[in-house]
Amino acid sequence: MTLLVSAQALEERRAVARGALAPLANGLRRELEPLLAGGVDIPAEKAMLSRAGGRCDRDGTLLEYDPFDARHRCPQCGKEVVGVEHDRFRLYWHHLWLAERVLHGALLGRLLDDPACTALAGQLLDRYAERYLAYPNLDNVLGPSRPFFSTYLESIWLLQLALALDLLEDDGAHGELGGRVRDRLIAPSAALVASYDEGMSNRQVWNNAALLAAGRLLGDEAMVGRAVSGNSGLHEHLRTALLADGSWYEGENYHLFAHRGLWYGVLLSEQAGVQLPSALASRFMDGFAAPFRTVQPDLTYPSRRDSQYAISVRQPRFAESCELGLARGDDPRLVGMLARLYDPSVPRTRVDRARTSADVERNGPATGLTRADLSWRSLLVARESLPPLQVAPLASDLLPAQGIAILRRGERIYAALDYGHDGGGHGHPDRLNVLLMDGATRWFDDPGTGSYVDPTLHWYRSTLAHTAPLVDGRSQPRVHGSLVAFDAAPRAAWASGDVELSPGLHIRRSIVLLDDYLVDLLQWDGDAEHELALPLHGVDLVDEHDRPLPRVASPIEAGDGLEDGFDFLTTTARIGHSVEPIARVLGTRTTQGGTLARLRGWIRPAASTTWWSADAPDVPGRAGRVPLLLWRATGQRGAMAAVWSWSDAVTSVVVEADAIQVHRRDGRRDMHAAVASGWRIDLDAGGARETVILGGLARAPSVPATEESKEKRQPIALPATMSLGEAHYRRSESGWREAGAPRADVEIRATESHELVLTVTVAPSHRIFVPEDAVNALDNETAAINGDGVQLYARCEGREGAWLLVPRAADRSVAVHPIAGWKSGLSVSAEWHPTSKGYALTARVALPRECPVVELDLLVNETAPGRARRRGQLVLSGAKGEFVYLRGDRHDRRQLLRFTL
Repeated sequence: MTLLVSAQALEERRAVARGALAPLANGLRRELEPLLAGGVDIPAEKAMLSRAGGRCDRDGTLLEYDPFDARHRCPQCGKEVVGVEHDRFRLYWHHLWLAERVLHGALLGRLLDDPACTALAGQLLDRYAERYLAYPNLDNVLGPSRPFFSTYLESIWLLQLALALDLLEDDGAHGELGGRVRDRLIAPSAALVASYDEGMSNRQVWNNAALLAAGRLLGDEAMVGRAVSGNSGLHEHLRTALLADGSWYEGENYHLFAHRGLWYGVLLSEQAGVQLPSALASRFMDGFAAPFRTVQPDLTYPSRRDSQYAISVRQPRFAESCELGLARGDDPRLVGMLARLYDPSVPRTRVDRARTSADVERNGPATGLTRADLSWRSLLVARESLPPLQVAPLASDLLPAQGIAILRRGERIYAALDYGHDGGGHGHPDRLNVLLMDGATRWFDDPGTGSYVDPTLHWYRSTLAHTAPLVDGRSQPRVHGSLVAFDAAPRAAWASGDVELSPGLHIRRSIVLLDDYLVDLLQWDGDAEHELALPLHGVDLVDEHDRPLPRVASPIEAGDGLEDGFDFLTTTARIGHSVEPIARVLGTRTTQGGTLARLRGWIRPAASTTWWSADAPDVPGRAGRVPLLLWRATGQRGAMAAVWSWSDAVTSVVVEADAIQVHRRDGRRDMHAAVASGWRIDLDAGGARETVILGGLARAPSVPATEESKEKRQPIALPATMSLGEAHYRRSESGWREAGAPRADVEIRATESHELVLTVTVAPSHRIFVPEDAVNALDNETAAINGDGVQLYARCEGREGAWLLVPRAADRSVAVHPIAGWKSGLSVSAEWHPTSKGYALTARVALPRECPVVELDLLVNETAPGRARRRGQLVLSGAKGEFVYLRGDRHDRRQLLRFTL
């Protein structure tokens, strides 16, 4: 059958594997030798995700993975750790590593006529078929899975094994094995994957690829059709999630992961006889080059959104992305990047291909590369020989659909304005974020994200962790921004973006980059008065002698939501008045060469400005803290103008009316002003004046509504009684019936004393109540979320309250866990008692007298003996076929029901 390439193409690759790509084929073969000697068996357990598992308890670094050494060692500090949580997390890598080696064996056996490799692939595949159904589909984090804790991981694993089986069967000698593997592994695993559709997530890309491969092997045309043209199939991902500029909507990190999955999908669908529409084919091809367009001067990707921090392009899989693109057509952007990656003058460090785990590859250090470092994918499809490689200069660039503008001056000076797409579930609330680099020195940076199961996740997902504006002390709502202007000229480049961060409040940020300084203008205009704030990391307010201005320790009054970020700050203080009208700012960094670099800033703040300082968490992987300077101003409209110089070229700045004067150390003066045609710069060029007009004005699209907009539902009159059953159930691995048909009856009434009384009778229930002092070793959620209990959300006339209510097993009292992110103003009390089949809980919420309508929702968590995570929950407002994974105690305000008192 040959799923990825035709039988003829596979036959032709035999000569390539023995010729031009022999170093690659021979390297892969050498890496199989320990397995050929019988050194590894199939694990008997499934992988487990926990807070501690797989990371150093000293610095949070991901532990090393060695397929032949089960010890857990930190690559950064050298510490060795032990524990079942590390053993179980290691299986995540190990199952994937083994599946990829099955595929290596099948492909090398076919291309090199190597019966030992073929036999190895068959043996391991047969063992997995024997054990697959013994892995429990239980306690998963993100979708059903047997060997793993998330569905997409099983999809990647299944894809490798399906491709391996296809190659083994190509020689016509493995029919009996194929039948066993289809019945015991391919069919049940595909059914499990198909049961969990993740929409436009990058993970669904891999689910589709696995279902395409499995469907072809099983002869299931409906499965193939759904994976290609279903509502969340390959074509819809290419049409919607891969944006018009070829970038994946969740940012560079997830682009690289998702586009590799799309590559499988495209090849699999083509071999199934389904060709891409030309527009989608063109977009897919642009996707090979898209992430390289934003690369920083040190050849790292911007750590935008849920990215790992400062990941170097100089790694084998990024070179392979270029190779896979060039295998489908010429693209000078890919040729130019390969010239950098294959530069023989770059030192080689460590290439860990022998430890790679299928397509969930680990990031390594920057290294020099050759084609011999690539993977089996290149062995199968890469060009036999490459065109002449010539480095192409990196220039200013705009990805309009992604919504990021890259300004470059040569290849050393880099600034970016991240204004556009919100990035979906992996996006951060950082519209109008600014990045600034001088070579490898990072001045304004994006920290990306650390571990998903560490509390610092909430810091990195705050606006405060970025160089982006926040309104009224809270992280931004999840909205898209729009482009105002972009232009790049020989002497300067600029970008301007706009975003509505509160109804009627538009904020515009414009940056102008010259060779030795950056102009940054933040403006706002609203229908009402708001507080605007801008965090600046790694800098401080100083006097004319570069001494920090005096300050008084003081708490910062701002949002208290889990992801507003202020709870992560320490040593907060209010800074005394700066020298007017321009505030002086100084930042220092130690460069890679060990010298001290300085960033000087001149800021003209709004009239109502206050300045604050604090210490904030450093970037992921660094345990220390860094200084944070916070500018805050209040008004209906206003502006803040700043000039930043990293080369000591600027001595002073004057801001008058709409003009910004930049005085240089050599006596020259530059004048900047926003004009009708764009941005005007009058440069002093040795006594003569040169005028630069930056245009590139764009028509701004409409801005989507914020999260507070909601569908208006007809209110329900109180008292009310509602029964929750199958239509209200959010499931995990088990559906409602398989979970024992959990039910709950809810009675809601209001008393004359303006007290709202809710009685919830739950049956059946195992009454597994997690003690309030229990510690959750699995993830960031309150431990009690994984037992029986009730989540209650209420708001009325601007007052809110949200609580997790968990009965105490010892008496009839109820532990009340406040849920973060909801304003105060409402209070609750509760009690409970057991019933013959479950329990009943009564909660009382005190309401203000001026509250004619109250908005409510109520969720009943339920679990069963032997589980580590909750099994599901009943939702008063309805579940709509949803899953409970990753929801924690969070709830969408738009889902609350309205009740009249």
